[in-house]
Amino acid sequence: MGRRFHSGVRVVQKIHRWFIAFMILMVSSLVIAGCMQSSLSVTNITPVPSAGISEPPAGVSADLQNIVNSGIAASGVPGLVVEIATPSWTWDFAAGNASAITGEPAQPGMKFFIASVTKSFTSVAVIKLAEEGKLSLDDPISKWLDPGLVQKIPNGKNITVRQLLQHTSGIADYDEEAILWQELADQTTAVPYETGIAQGINASPLFLPGTDYEYSNVNYLLLTKIVDKASGMPYEEYVNQTVFVPAGLHNTTFQRTNAISGPHMTASEQINGTREDFSDLYVGFDRGAGDIVSTTADLNRFHRALREGRLISNASLTEMERSSAPASKAEGNVTSGYGLGYGVRHDAGDNTTIVGHSGSYPGSFTYWYYIPETDSCITMNVNTQVNGSAVASEIFYPLVRYLSH
Repeated sequence: MGRRFHSGVRVVQKIHRWFIAFMILMVSSLVIAGCMQSSLSVTNITPVPSAGISEPPAGVSADLQNIVNSGIAASGVPGLVVEIATPSWTWDFAAGNASAITGEPAQPGMKFFIASVTKSFTSVAVIKLAEEGKLSLDDPISKWLDPGLVQKIPNGKNITVRQLLQHTSGIADYDEEAILWQELADQTTAVPYETGIAQGINASPLFLPGTDYEYSNVNYLLLTKIVDKASGMPYEEYVNQTVFVPAGLHNTTFQRTNAISGPHMTASEQINGTREDFSDLYVGFDRGAGDIVSTTADLNRFHRALREGRLISNASLTEMERSSAPASKAEGNVTSGYGLGYGVRHDAGDNTTIVGHSGSYPGSFTYWYYIPETDSCITMNVNTQVNGSAVASEIFYPLVRYLSH
């Protein structure tokens, strides 16, 4: 998912030109508001330790806690959960409120919508199929998709699997605002992901395949259909077998109901004077693009497994993080780019590098990154999109700079 509601007006603006504009995304105004959720007991939270073998030294823990607590106060976000996993220690922390309505405190181990971080899972699955010889990234999508569907896609016969992964296909995005309002109006009925595919196709083409970059969730909806066909099983089952299980993900699921089970960070925003709860909606309409619920520990565990070659080969990982030419950008000290469901950003000013993805959903923003300089993983979820630039400048980047040096 990669859109935002404009407070007071039912207008959705795209926020995901994603990683090539990652710095712009993080310092831009992300306008949404609030959520409503009943109070949850936290007694049944059992966080699973991540890669680190111990807690950080007391001084390090105090520094990290100070960054988060001061950042919460400065940014005005309701609450967050964060886990940092280094080769020698793991820091698992929560601050503020999980619910902007009830004041329920955020707790380590709470689940949350990971939104577009889902795309990295989908990318790994597609790359795994390529390693198994079941498809090629340079296959035309016409080899895997129903001919009737390909015929409806402008330039469909000229688009490759790789271009879907890179967002260089020229296929437009769906109308997420319309879908979310439909599900808010009838929370018992799920909007099928085929609806989003049809919307994107109807708004296409944006450009000729391979000539430009435009972030579109529809690319990844189509990739799930390709995984269905190439793997011989449903996309969800293949990802479970090739990613969830080997990475040891204990609290990660595809969201197929209209409620997150167990204690979780609620996703809500204030819209037209009413606090709307986006936690209790079906998100299956974003199949393979933004429909996973997870925890900070599981996401760090996923990242560690990916970086250590336990999911795909090191050569495939290098290919995954290689930015396409249309998605590469240099602005001041910052160079950034988007590869195969994975992005890289380097700031020569403070000599920091991060690789990974972010995820945006009404009332929820997830940061999922690896820091090569110190072999560290950081995953953070804040339960709002409001003040996104402040979250980046006051919390996320200070943590990255601290971990990088």
